[in-house]
Amino acid sequence: MEDREIVEWNIQQSKQAIKKSLLKDKIIIFFTRLIEDMRRYNNPNFYGRLKEMFLLIYPYSGEERPKEIYRQIKDSDLKSEEGLSLDKEEISYVRFFLDSLDEQCKLKNRKETEKELENILEKLMKKYLPNSSALIESYLLGKLISSVGGIKNLSRFPSSTIQLIGAEKALFMHISKHRQCPKHGLIFYAGSVRQAENPGKAARQLANKLALSIRVDYFQNVQKF
Repeated sequence: MEDREIVEWNIQQSKQAIKKSLLKDKIIIFFTRLIEDMRRYNNPNFYGRLKEMFLLIYPYSGEERPKEIYRQIKDSDLKSEEGLSLDKEEISYVRFFLDSLDEQCKLKNRKETEKELENILEKLMKKYLPNSSALIESYLLGKLISSVGGIKNLSRFPSSTIQLIGAEKALFMHISKHRQCPKHGLIFYAGSVRQAENPGKAARQLANKLALSIRVDYFQNVQKF
């Protein structure tokens, strides 16, 4: 093989590896972060989130200008052979979000959009994470996945680590200044934990169940895509 052919072969192999790494948890993280932005800010601008989705679908576009990204993704069919593959249902979800934005990338109707995005996230969870989403609220599960960079990472964690995701500062203070060890992180906000008589015990039990269910969901429903 000539040098040019070797370079081209390596490029194609790299592209295939990148595409294979783009699991469907990326769209779950995307919608989780949209909801998080709406809950955190009064009138958020979504140029940054659109860029995230645009680069997932079209990873080699090279476009950096926010307004041009907004125009291109609005005009595109949201299909790609090199980036994240979306089915018809998922394309309709992304299209709904795009249609809910004005020219400044802000929401036209915040209340209705937030409610529909929550419904979309719940549908995605039931589709790809049916076992885990039966144990914990969809948004909270999305936060856990987003916090560690994806379900593949989360599936590798023991239950003790899952229990403390989101409590890193408190854990650092425990280690460095010998303060009381935290008993829970984000998992505390699950209804089954927050309403329990002993939240620490309930958090540990839920984390044990999630550690198993997340592995099942990852290998059965997410990894195959």
